[in-house]
Amino acid sequence: MSEVGEQVRDGRLVGGRYRLLERIGSGGMGTVWRAFDELVDREVAVKQPRLPGDPEDEEFQRASHRLYREARAAARVDHPSAVAIHDVVIEDELPWIVMELVRGESLHGLLARGPVAPAEAARIGRAVLGALCAAHSVGIVHRDVKPANVLLGPHGRVVLTDFGIAHIQGEESLTASGEFVGSLEFIAPERMSGTGAGAGPASDLWSLGVLLYAAVEGASPFRRTTVESTLGAILAGDPPEPTSAGPLGPLILRMLAREPEARPGAEEVGAVLDAVAEGKDVPEPPVSTGPRDAVPDAVPDAVPEEMPEVPEGEPEGASAEASAEASRAEAVVAEPETAPAPDLEPDLEPTPAPDLDPAPALEPEPISTPKSRRQRPRWARPLLLALGALLLAGLVFGTVVDNLLDTADTEASRPWIAHPERELSAVLYLPSPYKRVAEQTDSGARVVTYAMTATGILRIRLTERTGTTASPLTEAHALTRGTSNPQYTRTSFRGNKDAVLADTVQDGSGVPTRVMALIIRTADGRTYELRVDMPKGTPDEKKGTALFKGARDRLTLAGK
Repeated sequence: MSEVGEQVRDGRLVGGRYRLLERIGSGGMGTVWRAFDELVDREVAVKQPRLPGDPEDEEFQRASHRLYREARAAARVDHPSAVAIHDVVIEDELPWIVMELVRGESLHGLLARGPVAPAEAARIGRAVLGALCAAHSVGIVHRDVKPANVLLGPHGRVVLTDFGIAHIQGEESLTASGEFVGSLEFIAPERMSGTGAGAGPASDLWSLGVLLYAAVEGASPFRRTTVESTLGAILAGDPPEPTSAGPLGPLILRMLAREPEARPGAEEVGAVLDAVAEGKDVPEPPVSTGPRDAVPDAVPDAVPEEMPEVPEGEPEGASAEASAEASRAEAVVAEPETAPAPDLEPDLEPTPAPDLDPAPALEPEPISTPKSRRQRPRWARPLLLALGALLLAGLVFGTVVDNLLDTADTEASRPWIAHPERELSAVLYLPSPYKRVAEQTDSGARVVTYAMTATGILRIRLTERTGTTASPLTEAHALTRGTSNPQYTRTSFRGNKDAVLADTVQDGSGVPTRVMALIIRTADGRTYELRVDMPKGTPDEKKGTALFKGARDRLTLAGK
């Protein structure tokens, strides 16, 4: 096998157009090649994935499908500091990922020569944060933020690579020999559960905090000589205060809080990084008693003239919170009297759908007071006690952790609020705690995402696509490719005869995720997709099905 940097004679042609030239990187997750795109005459980087096992094995094929889906999803991340993914091609029954070629060195290589000044660390961190926020806005969690995945290009450019891929390839499955200790230092404590439920935007911010610490101090605060001691430091130890961080010090320590809800949100982190990078005074941290959102609130635009009128006014029994939302131009509708009546009529003979029992009313996520950074999380003690046995069994991440952010309270159902989406020519109705946390406009597609908080488990997305000729059934097949037991039901929606309900289970994050979607094609050629993802087999599954059904039955499209 060629060494890194060695030229490849008569390089292999991948995907019919990418000629491999030089091996420029290698690790447990695969090999990265410098290649030449013979179709458009440019150099690119091509990642050759590495998966264990036999390609004929069913588990290998599932992992390959998951990797393919993750790579395609990562291609939607659009930010100057996010590596651009040009193509995904199947070669040797594996998806090879074609990316832009960034010329420069990694932050890991730079730090091998010594730490950087706080202002430079803040500049690099701000670029990485921007890429992470762009990823979070389209539902991608990076999961592997570390110096080796940050490239420093020409003209001061900072580029974050490997969006969502290392997790699929099992890079976090440690061995007792500590083969991947370097990555372990940057893995947030809530992700040690092995369920995948803890992997959210807050865990990426924790990893960014470790990266900032390493940038100014020269090493991670959790670096130890063994896997056991590294895990113990992450789960129970308090990181030493950085001595060279200057004004970044307080922010870094808050980002390393073990409880996700105690960490600052992306907006606050960005404000501090901007100030330090520009040599300005650091803003005071906001006073808050609840989880911070990674994405600021967005006020919906006014409804276009051709869209249906939305009843205004406060519903009977509405809370002060709902009244405040109404004053910000979000129309409030009483539920169920004034909500649009459902118009989902099956036509044709449907494929049997899963048994969907009526779900209980949606319950809001509680707002709790963040715990002190020095208070041990309630899951850390049993995990530490079991650590020795887990290492012997090779199951470091096998302990189940209760999710800390989505415990239901006992309130009754909330009123449903109208969220006019002018750019999508639609009105989306959701329970009052839900707010828009992300929006994305791509070539031919507009996507809005709503959740109770920016890191909430239950998220609902509405997508409008134009310029596509695919039928809703074709779109549903693409959505559920590689998933377990997909179910499809042809239906109609408010006069649109071409619509499909899809219900399936994905297992790409280590925990089965149920996906429910309604795909509609309108008479004027637009395609809409309403989708809710929820953890299967948990109380959140019932809340998710109730959320999907309620939003589906109330969804209003322009002129419909």
